[in-house]
Amino acid sequence: MSERPPVRVLVVADNPTILRVLQQAFADSGWMVETVPNGATAVALSERTSFALTMINLGLAGMSGSQLAAIIAQRWPDTAVIIIGGARDVTKAASYLRAGADDHLSEPFDAEEVIVRAHRALERRRLIVECRAREHELEARIREETRVAGHVLLGAMKSLSSALEAKDPYTRDHSKRVSRLAREIARNIGVGAEDLTRIGLAGELHDIGKIGVRESILLKPGPLTTEEFLHVQTHPVIGERILAPVLMDIEVAAIVRHHHEHYAGGGYPDGLRGSAIPLGARVLAVADAFEALTSDRPYRVRFSPQAARDILQAGAGTQWQPALVEILAQHFDTLWPAMDRNRGRDTLEPAEPPPNQGQQLPPGPLHGRRQHD
Repeated sequence: MSERPPVRVLVVADNPTILRVLQQAFADSGWMVETVPNGATAVALSERTSFALTMINLGLAGMSGSQLAAIIAQRWPDTAVIIIGGARDVTKAASYLRAGADDHLSEPFDAEEVIVRAHRALERRRLIVECRAREHELEARIREETRVAGHVLLGAMKSLSSALEAKDPYTRDHSKRVSRLAREIARNIGVGAEDLTRIGLAGELHDIGKIGVRESILLKPGPLTTEEFLHVQTHPVIGERILAPVLMDIEVAAIVRHHHEHYAGGGYPDGLRGSAIPLGARVLAVADAFEALTSDRPYRVRFSPQAARDILQAGAGTQWQPALVEILAQHFDTLWPAMDRNRGRDTLEPAEPPPNQGQQLPPGPLHGRRQHD
């Protein structure tokens, strides 16, 4: 069984008496000692060599003993520190401990006391290091368990959203197509990878709040009454309330809450306008509207993609942010066929949707859903 390496000690002092006592005490105990006269040299040496213990004399020129103790505690937290000198004053001793020292050794002292106090400081530092390691281990475990739980809950939310849409043949896979289109629009305006992920996730979950909307209203073929219209408008708030406790990223829940806000104000639920609306919600509003307008609904047949594009351009600056609508228009020939091929058709041929036949009036604020006049 190999012997343990000797304890390495750094003594920072320019007092000959202190140096003599400490060097003799540590040498008799088989510890390795290095001495330096000031704080700057101590820091430079500590950067090159690892010490288990640093003894610091208060009466240093230049950098004070307390300042050096604080530096060592911050940069080399595994090193025990004992401050030497000063009066036997409890208040001052406490200030040294707050600076990062493990102990304060007042003068005069002898070799036996030095070794006893050094062992005590090393044991205290060992316990602190072990506790810190356990804390880090526990934090890592909690983070991992939280990540796994969040992943499971998020999967459940996505499944719930898909199940809601599967009940309605008109909106099946609507959220997946919205998510895909929103990400493409966002990518074309230079949104970073992290925000692209947020926008895509919000797109998948943006209608989950419709679980709180009566099915008879969602599937109603005719115009909505005022009460029904207001009831439908609760779904972004319900969605945020469902998602906020589950998602670790609150920005996704905020995008879901605000995806029906209007760029010029007057949308819901909060009537935000312009830059007060989260960028992801502005992007999602364009993608959601375009996908909904080009899909059949109980209250109307779908618009042609060209007609839907024209509707968005007509509403640019009022309901939708003009720059985002312009991105959709500029990349229309790429975005539309890609989305159309993902509508669950039996063939991948980009069949053109039939022209809108059941509604000659401009669509209402719920993607073509109108109230009774």
